[in-house]
Amino acid sequence: MTSTTTPQRRRLSFWSGLLLLMNVFVLLLLAAGYFAATVAPDSNWMFAFAGLAFPYAVLVNVIFVFIWMFLWRKLFLISLIALLLCWNRLANYVQWDSSEPSGHTIEEEIKVVSYNVQIFDLYNWKNNRISEKGSNILTLLESERADFICLQEYHAGVKHKVDISDSIIEMTGLRYNQIAFVENNGRVMPYGIAIFSRWPILNKRIIHFENNPFNFCIYSDVVVKGDTVRLFNIHLESIRLSKEDYLYVAELPKATDSQELFSESSRKILRKFKRAFINRASQARHVAQLIDNSPYKVILCGDLNDTPSSYTYHQLSANLTDAFKESGSGIGMTYAGALPSFRIDYILHDESFESFNFQTMKRAYSDHYPISTNIVLH
Repeated sequence: MTSTTTPQRRRLSFWSGLLLLMNVFVLLLLAAGYFAATVAPDSNWMFAFAGLAFPYAVLVNVIFVFIWMFLWRKLFLISLIALLLCWNRLANYVQWDSSEPSGHTIEEEIKVVSYNVQIFDLYNWKNNRISEKGSNILTLLESERADFICLQEYHAGVKHKVDISDSIIEMTGLRYNQIAFVENNGRVMPYGIAIFSRWPILNKRIIHFENNPFNFCIYSDVVVKGDTVRLFNIHLESIRLSKEDYLYVAELPKATDSQELFSESSRKILRKFKRAFINRASQARHVAQLIDNSPYKVILCGDLNDTPSSYTYHQLSANLTDAFKESGSGIGMTYAGALPSFRIDYILHDESFESFNFQTMKRAYSDHYPISTNIVLH
């Protein structure tokens, strides 16, 4: 009897030790992802990659909790305590409370929409006529009945054929706007970012980022119901993955040769992420300083191209309220592509405001989903 049970115990001990080693690795990844919010990528970019992996590390730790409970090991407490310590960060990804604040009137409410429209699906236009997806985007903006619309990857349309700003003004009734186009090598391109407002814009400014003419930020000062609000629309450094990069990532799980994981294609994608992490860090600090120095209360919309565990997000949200965290529900998911996953589009607002009815509209008209929220100005 002894001779048959001893080898079994050794095998169980080996597999338990291997599981424990894997668990320790995932816990270290979870910790690095948690601290990614406080470590600037331009000083240490490795933490930024851990921030991307943070929600996946959470999921694996949940699995380990159940594994250790099934094996009747006290070790499940390690993963459970780690998850509890990260609980406040998990609220950036998942929300259950979508209640509406009480004690306000409809006159105090405004509705804000933010949407990366991917140049209104321009490459599928035919004979200078807007495509079906582009037309659907305009119809969606009309149906939202918003007071402010912030668009990233905006396109002006086709001269003398399709004027996008005229169409938006006619369909939404938002008569005032600030549109800023990309300027590169002395040439003005017909795409950029735009703000459409129900109220007159008193002051406008464009904030350019160093060595990047394609991503930038604008703000408009608007008198809203007797109070001046500074509305930021921001589009931070893009990762600029090509179609070939996305195809490579899609095929990577099928790779049978470990060398494929470290091929030149893999290194090229990692370099793109690294560059974007580093550039976004300085861009976020620049805009965060403008927010801190604003004489008016701030609403910020935009495509940050970074997740809620990132240094970028925590720089910009440090003194603002995240509308998704205040009134969103479900898993935050604003990017329709594979990388980066989860939320990369945000509406943030002054802490004295309240927001409710945050919505992510799962409409596949762009590679981003539009988001909206109602804000009570008080």
